[in-house]
Amino acid sequence: MELKKDIALFGPSGSDDDFAKEGHTATIEMPKWIRDRGLDLFEYSFGRGVRISKDTAEAIAVEADKNGVEISVHAPYFINFASVEQEKADNSIRYLTESLQALKWFGGRRCVFHPGSEGKQPRNEAFARTKYMVERAVEVIRSPELDDLIVCPETMGKLAQIGTVDEVVELCKIAPNVYPCVDFGHVNCVMGGALKTADDFQRIIDKFFDGLGEEKTKNMHVHFSKIMYTAKGEVKHLTFEDTVYGPEFEPLAEVIVKNNLTPHVLSESAGTQAKDSKYMQTKYMELLGLR
Repeated sequence: MELKKDIALFGPSGSDDDFAKEGHTATIEMPKWIRDRGLDLFEYSFGRGVRISKDTAEAIAVEADKNGVEISVHAPYFINFASVEQEKADNSIRYLTESLQALKWFGGRRCVFHPGSEGKQPRNEAFARTKYMVERAVEVIRSPELDDLIVCPETMGKLAQIGTVDEVVELCKIAPNVYPCVDFGHVNCVMGGALKTADDFQRIIDKFFDGLGEEKTKNMHVHFSKIMYTAKGEVKHLTFEDTVYGPEFEPLAEVIVKNNLTPHVLSESAGTQAKDSKYMQTKYMELLGLR
């Protein structure tokens, strides 16, 4: 499932504060609003469940196509493929397939999901259960209607969650349509703030190159925001104005350009997603010599 494009793309995940402040109330207005800012992407979150009609999603898709904005979706946050309760694990497959169906209505291709949480299980058992259930999910979605869509397990920000860099690499080996979603804010949280230099980011990228090869690494999905953390990991998302927690985008931009990466980069800042997406796009374009 090779993806063809030659540049990184940027946009917001969710609706930021300025969208509402400017009097907008409906997601159907979002594609033009994003295009007016020179951005390329929008991620629609089904955090609390897939609650959108086919007609509404298809109407938004028309606007997205008209404005050249690509929509991705985030599957419900309560997905837990590591659950020892089989019913909950099976429901997670249903939540993922419902998200993919809605993604199809949107005319998009990428669906991000949280792999799971270890609970009271030993880590190795929780990951083995997660991998088995993701394998089952991939089999379920292997249909003529959904097999052109990409699912993206996300690196997670809390130590008790499944989704380290190494675990996501292993999950992405399951099938050709499983690509990584690398949330560098999350990675920074679980590493105690270790992402500071371009070399720090390069080491993360090298793990994906080594484990998954060029295609999936170059075209990875990326979430980026500054995030407050404790010894247990993520606490809350911040804005780019934060000077305490990080990470900073500039070192990652260097690595993206150096390695010819062409990711989809979504800002998950707290209320300033579009503004911070534009900042990232500008810094990236400056490195390319296009600003």
